[in-house]
Amino acid sequence: MRRHAIITLTAVLALSGCSATAAPGSPASTTPEVSASATPTASTAPATTPSAAPPDAAVAGCDTIMTDDEYAALAADGLTLDPDIRALDDTMQSLMDDGFGCYWTRGGGDVAVWYAQAEQDDDSWAAQKQGLLDSGWTQTDDPVPGVLQAGADHDPNYSPVVVHLDGVTHYASYSDYLASVTALLG
Repeated sequence: MRRHAIITLTAVLALSGCSATAAPGSPASTTPEVSASATPTASTAPATTPSAAPPDAAVAGCDTIMTDDEYAALAADGLTLDPDIRALDDTMQSLMDDGFGCYWTRGGGDVAVWYAQAEQDDDSWAAQKQGLLDSGWTQTDDPVPGVLQAGADHDPNYSPVVVHLDGVTHYASYSDYLASVTALLG
């Protein structure tokens, strides 16, 4: 009976994560030792280091670039973020190549909203801006100073705009959406 109790106790201890040691004068246990820790010894969680950036300089993404009111308006219009984005035009594609793009659409409808942004130095922006102006884009300064709008030869359903501010170039399929981009709000 005592041997049965030791084997049962060893099994219980092994299953609970504790190791059993043989009592003096009894045979050594053949049960492998199980670690008491259920988690690996090396941490797999990323270190949480305080950021030097101010709290409002959160990493931009399709779910953080606009105001809460704009996200609510998109949802009210039945528009949802579509992960299968396609660029509206070459200007948007150039920004997506160096940054990211967003595409909100609703199933069964032809209404869509595009947005893209990328970090861009002032010299690169100046060259792109001149290229856009040369191809028919015009400066409207609407809804923020510096906005350029696509020319009349663009898709008649959309009037894309682009603006550069603080090292970031922003693109939207409609000028109204730039007024909802938090980074452009004064």
